[in-house]
Amino acid sequence: MRPTAYRKFRVILATALAVTVGPGLAQPAQGPFRAPASRSETPAPGSLREAPAPPAPGSLYIVEKPGNTLLATEYLGRAVQGPDKQKVGTINNLLIDTTGRVIGVVIDVGGFLGIGGKEIAIAFEALFPVFEDGKEAFLVEMSRNQLAAAPAFKRPP
Repeated sequence: MRPTAYRKFRVILATALAVTVGPGLAQPAQGPFRAPASRSETPAPGSLREAPAPPAPGSLYIVEKPGNTLLATEYLGRAVQGPDKQKVGTINNLLIDTTGRVIGVVIDVGGFLGIGGKEIAIAFEALFPVFEDGKEAFLVEMSRNQLAAAPAFKRPP
């Protein structure tokens, strides 16, 4: 988004929130990181805090990686291949929203031996983990030139 389009988006979003949430905006902000509830507050029905004992391991703890998941370490540092099965970049980072959903992948493209490259970010849905010829790989349906021409990912200062 261009800066002006982004500002318009923020104004529209703020207006929509003010109309739909109303008095709720007067409450203290609670982002993804918040202080624990005080002891005087009553927990929400069905919350883990209302149970006098810890919950059963099956309801809170994950004892092994489910078959349809990958660990972040299985992404980081891994090569990304283009449609011709040639390496087009390396995964540097994952973009995760405040709900824990992975929304994007930061890829180092271009350059040689880490020199002269740039970071770009693509939507997570554009990256496909595959198992081919006995090897795990991450594929993207873009060529090295298309990725090199993509806008650079800007990290916050």
